Amino acid sequence: MGLKDLFKKNTDEYQIISTEDGLVEAKIKSLKWGEDFSLMSDVVDRLPYAQKCLDYLDNLPQDVEDRLRKYIVRYYKDFEQYLDEDELTEMGVVDETTVFDHIHIKSVIVDDDSRPDIVEFHVEGNCDWEPEHGLEFTISDGKILYVGPFDDNPPNSERLAYALENFGYYDPDADPSMNYADKE
Repeated sequence: MGLKDLFKKNTDEYQIISTEDGLVEAKIKSLKWGEDFSLMSDVVDRLPYAQKCLDYLDNLPQDVEDRLRKYIVRYYKDFEQYLDEDELTEMGVVDETTVFDHIHIKSVIVDDDSRPDIVEFHVEGNCDWEPEHGLEFTISDGKILYVGPFDDNPPNSERLAYALENFGYYDPDADPSMNYADKE
């Protein structure tokens, strides 16, 4: 499936449920992440683009998915030390093959900084090991720019630029690292 095919989605496939806080939220089913999924955007007209981003997320190229799994496991490993024995037992093994069983992606978020000629977005989700801050990752044109706790880091934003400038990419010596993605 090429990028042009991803644009060919009917906007009637989702139901707009909220326009609070300046964001539009539309409920939709994700093929990979389940029924209770949201597309979020600053305007209704950008929802087809958000759908394109969800289609990409549902069908990640294998190399992108492999890198994403690796980076999310890094995030888990940094927080593993804070889990008690019962939590560790309940979760079982968390590695690159099982990590997606321990995350729950809730939404694809696009904003006015997202470039429509490529796929770029960030996601909000939960993870079993860090219920307070959850999980976020930011993808731009197949590159994973950020993986870590949710901090609202959309692509091309001043917020993400600040985080990358001040905290950079994965640093195994940091405690904790502020970004679990490698510079790609």
